[in-house]
This record gives sequence, structure tokens and C-alpha cells, in this order.
Amino acid sequence: MNLYLLYISFKSFKHFFTNILQIFDFRWDNIKIIVFAPHPDDECYGAGGSILKWLDEGHDLHIIFFTDGRAGYRVARERGDLEDCEETRITEDELAKRRLEEANAAAKFLGVKKENRHFLKYYDQELKNHIDDAVKKIMNIVKDADIFVIPSNNNNHPDHQATHDIAIKVAQKLNLKNVKFYVFALYNPLKAEGEHVIKLRIGDLRFKVYEALKLHKSEFYTKDMGWQSLAMRDRRRERFGIYYLKDKGNFYNF
Repeated sequence: MNLYLLYISFKSFKHFFTNILQIFDFRWDNIKIIVFAPHPDDECYGAGGSILKWLDEGHDLHIIFFTDGRAGYRVARERGDLEDCEETRITEDELAKRRLEEANAAAKFLGVKKENRHFLKYYDQELKNHIDDAVKKIMNIVKDADIFVIPSNNNNHPDHQATHDIAIKVAQKLNLKNVKFYVFALYNPLKAEGEHVIKLRIGDLRFKVYEALKLHKSEFYTKDMGWQSLAMRDRRRERFGIYYLKDKGNFYNF
């Protein structure tokens, strides 16, 4: 076997072995995981099955909900995607209250401890105006974390982009160079390849994620929620880009 073939074989084995360790989360100790959710329901769409898997393994998992979801009906109405009924003819304050209550119920259903559910309550669609304030508020929560689960960079949704920026900024401020970033993409493609991508098998956990998503009841008055929730119910794997702080700026999603 020549040196080139030996090199290719080594790279292939390294990639395979790295993915196996990541899939089974091979560590002797429990780890602290922070899920960054731009809105109520993004915890389910971005990493619902993985949340269940990690909690089942006994890890210390937190969810930070950054916005209150108040703009959901306004945006859907502008798109012509909102069902017109008594339930949707409510104020944005009323919708925000409802969505935060639903997020709390869904997180409880997933198994997240009460003290690990964090609600910052920034106005939906306005998170980009509060990045520095959000960084200050979450520093004590994330300072000893092992994994950040965050939305992708180059994001088409302003709150998802702002959430990504907050995660990076707090990691830089705290010098969290060993934190592993699990990046999910909901509003743009995930372009991660090779050792920077992982697909976590969630199997039948997807059905419990679907039940958790249904607790976000107010969302089901939007026309696209039905097919999106069914697509998530059928998802057997969750795909993430995997990065460290040193990788920032070198990849499309990070």
C-alpha cells in the first residue's frame, strides 16, 4: 500500500471513529449542555430528540428561550398563513404569555428541570437589539458548559442569527475554548462536512418530540405548522455541524 492510500485510510478511520464517539457521547462524567432557543418551539425543531437522548443519559441540560414569540401571528398573517379565528384574534402580549407558558410545558414534558428552563423574554423579531444585554444575563448559566446547541450562522431569520451571535460572544468573553458547538440549521442549509458533521440517531424518540411540539398549541393555527410537525415526527436523525471556538469564521454555518 503506498503512502497516499495509507493516508486516505487513516483519515477515513479517524472520521468514522470520531463520529462513533460523538454519536454515543463517550464520556465518563456527566456534561453540561446549553440549548439556545431563539423562540418557543425551536428547542423541538432544532434538537428535540437529542435533548431527550442527553437527558436520558443523565446530563445537566438547560434551555435558554431568548424571545417571547409575540410576533408569530403578525408575521404569519402578513404571509397569509394564519387561520382567522377567535384564538388568533389576540394581542401580542396575550400571544407572548401563551407561548411562554407552552414552552415551559413542552420543556417540562421533555424532562428539563424547572431550574434549568430560562426565559429572557426579549420581544420576538427584536433580539438583535439586545445582544450585549443577553450576553450579560446568561454568563452565569453557561460559564461551566461543555456543549452549546445553537442556530447556524448566515441565518435568514434575524432572531436565529442574533442567538448565534450571542452564543459566540459569550463564549469569547468567557474564553470557552473547549466548548463544543452543535450547530443546527432551520432557516438556511447545513453545509458541514467530514469531521464537522454528525447525525445523531433518535429513533422512536421522535414520537415524544412530536408530542412535545404539540404542546406549543398556539403554533398550530399557522398553515405550515401541520406539515412541518409531521416531517419532524418522521425524522429519525438530527444533523449538526460540530465546531470549536477556534473554528469561528472558517465555515458557512459557523
